[in-house]
Amino acid sequence: MTPRSNKNRTRGLSWIVIAVALVAILFGSQWVGYFVNKTQVEVAEAEGPKLPNYVNYYASGSYITAESNAAIADYIAAFPEPQNVQILTDMNTSAIWGFMTAYMAGGLKVDCTYCHNIENFGADTAEAGADDAWVERKATAREHLLMTADLNQNWIATLAGLGVDKQPSGAQIICATCHYGEALPVAWSDDQYGVPDDYRLPLDDLNVLLITGQGETMSLDAVQYNQYTMYHISESLGVGCTHCHNSRYFPLYEQPAKDYALHMLTMAQYIRSEYQDTMNGQEPSCYLCHRNQVRPPGAVAAADSLPIYLSTEFSGE
Repeated sequence: MTPRSNKNRTRGLSWIVIAVALVAILFGSQWVGYFVNKTQVEVAEAEGPKLPNYVNYYASGSYITAESNAAIADYIAAFPEPQNVQILTDMNTSAIWGFMTAYMAGGLKVDCTYCHNIENFGADTAEAGADDAWVERKATAREHLLMTADLNQNWIATLAGLGVDKQPSGAQIICATCHYGEALPVAWSDDQYGVPDDYRLPLDDLNVLLITGQGETMSLDAVQYNQYTMYHISESLGVGCTHCHNSRYFPLYEQPAKDYALHMLTMAQYIRSEYQDTMNGQEPSCYLCHRNQVRPPGAVAAADSLPIYLSTEFSGE
């Protein structure tokens, strides 16, 4: 074989290799594109519909039964104005049903029968011999609506007055803020990251967390407890130390978020003092609402999304 024929053969093989490579790239890119698009669709479907007006809360599944939907339709037709409504008194029956669907049933992912006798939604007592578990849950739900109004109006509304350098997002507390799709929310996981499993916020005395300057004497136990609390806050909000602190001198209050954190810890102290009996005996935690995010994902994004009585906009009149 002559050198020229060898050269032509080599050149021919080169073109074949290039052609195969181009075909592989073309089909490979299409396959990758298909895979990416398919993955995005699957993720979107897995998340489920985003309920209206929440910061970042998704619900999946059909938790309200066809029987309950039919029962409330009949009830609204029979009683367009509410019967035995004690809190949301400025709303008609249809509007209350919309609120219940989006925020109460949606926040806990439960059916209407969890808190109601669907044969008579206005009832507060069960008939003799009938299941009465819903009676206590309905009373608790009312207490929690009052708690929601209290916290929004007397704690969340006052965040704006803590300083001009940081203003609140406008997010409001509602059922999903704590429940986050669970009928009985769990504030503390069995395995807490970075702290003992039996750790709880120092709500008996928040002063253990206050360090005012250099030279201050603290016991080793106080230092350790302080550190545990910082770990808990950091994990619960998904932030580092500098979210609230000047890392060069931690006692400073230069970061507005530090004032917010202390305000929210004081609110947790208040919740335990005033509402622990209605919280299944649980101690409140930062994670209960924040779920590794700065803005609680189960909060409502703005005050005008809630009935005014429950929101920070209520004036008391």
